[in-house]
Amino acid sequence: MPRTVIVTDSTASIPPEQAEKRGIVVVPLQVVIGAQVYDEGRDGATPELVAKALADFVPVSTSRPNPAAMAEVYERLAADGADEILSIHLSGEMSGTFESAQLAAGQVDVPVTCVDSRQVGAATGYAALSAADVLEAGGTVSEAAQAARERAAAATSLFYVDT
Repeated sequence: MPRTVIVTDSTASIPPEQAEKRGIVVVPLQVVIGAQVYDEGRDGATPELVAKALADFVPVSTSRPNPAAMAEVYERLAADGADEILSIHLSGEMSGTFESAQLAAGQVDVPVTCVDSRQVGAATGYAALSAADVLEAGGTVSEAAQAARERAAAATSLFYVDT
């Protein structure tokens, strides 16, 4: 039976312990604070660090992982025994992360199925977790990708910006 690994991005908000337990690989987006680039996450650009920068009027922006970085992740997973990769990412309408995944998929020898969740935040994470459920139950990559799409489509993301 092929070994499939799920890859998602840090915007999915899957806690590191949960990702590790479910075998989900999380690729960080980059956060640019002033002139310094950080990986998003607890060892880089934390919400506290971003909030402080914004309070200090330091410019903050984000950047997608580049295709070469995504390809490096896919190649590492293949070298570690992955036969297939299911890569589930935040909306392609909001970020170039999905496009990076697609470009990287064309650069590696392992089959990669890319899913645009058309969501942001936890909705993308729930899509990845639904895909993991299908794979753990013995489903195919195609079935897991469909489960991710359906879970994402059933979600609604709301944002509240304080003033």
